[in-house]
Amino acid sequence: MKIIVLIVLLSLASVFLFFKKDNKVAPTLNTELTKKVEVKEFAKTKFSKKIKLRGFSEASRVVTIKAQVDGKVSSKQFEKGFFYKAGSILLLIDPEDKVAKVKEMEALLNQRKKEFEVAESLYTKGFRSEVKLSQSRTNFENALALYEKSQVELNNTKVSIPFDSVVDKSFVELGDYVKKGDSIAKIVDLDPIVIQATANEREINNININQNALVRIGNKTEKGVVSYISKTSDPSTRSFTIQVRVENKENKILSGLSSEIIIDGPSSKAYFIPSSLATLNGKGQIGIKIIVNNKVKFIPIEILSDTGNGFWINSNNIEKQNKLSIITQGQDFTVDGEKVIIIKKQ
Repeated sequence: MKIIVLIVLLSLASVFLFFKKDNKVAPTLNTELTKKVEVKEFAKTKFSKKIKLRGFSEASRVVTIKAQVDGKVSSKQFEKGFFYKAGSILLLIDPEDKVAKVKEMEALLNQRKKEFEVAESLYTKGFRSEVKLSQSRTNFENALALYEKSQVELNNTKVSIPFDSVVDKSFVELGDYVKKGDSIAKIVDLDPIVIQATANEREINNININQNALVRIGNKTEKGVVSYISKTSDPSTRSFTIQVRVENKENKILSGLSSEIIIDGPSSKAYFIPSSLATLNGKGQIGIKIIVNNKVKFIPIEILSDTGNGFWINSNNIEKQNKLSIITQGQDFTVDGEKVIIIKKQ
């Protein structure tokens, strides 16, 4: 009986060991694979935030030429819309009796001159008093003044242009009678052209006289120089007027065009990166993923400027670093602190 019990126990033990061996769990394999990311180094470079001001173009000089004598327009030698050099005759006013007036005053001047010379000679010899000499001198000087005045009036019958400019408007025609002070023509000087804009309190502190600037007018960009900054602000807007002078040799830039002035602000050091490298973390902060000791690190950034081609960025975490190893491919599949395999991009 004991032998039968022993045989049964041995059989049960064998079955137990058999099933225990079969149900043994196989050791788990380490299936975690290290991710590969592409990394590129970015260096700090000089960055200047642009100051952009909206304004308009205007002529550097606008003058209305007026008649200085009365008379009939005997010759008109200009047309509006055309360019004329300084000194060009625009208009002739009939001199009428002005030529005769000059001859009359010239004759009077010669007479007074001889009288003065005689009085001076007699005074030297003691035959003429000082009072008579002084009177002769006064008569001579008056005659000289009248002669010069008659010459000026004759010269003013020729109306010339004072500086290189374009005639914008004409107010007279051939045969018109003009009086002293009547408008003859409006002329504008378009070279240089002036671009006028306004700057606020923060912007004006970073703008200086003779500072270089770029000016965009339509689809053209021109170089210019800051030529004027107002010393007082507009009481209602607290803005300051500035002007940028731009060369306009061929007068292609017209007055009154909408313009944009671009001036470099204070320079600093920053990184320029493609905008695609910016990403968000779990807290919604914008930043970039860099590599530190073969591990991914997310750092928040400040976007200083968006150029359309990329971002100028800075960050308190990277101010002291001259170079950054930024993940350019695979950053969306990594997490902060994850160890990765680095593939450097040139």
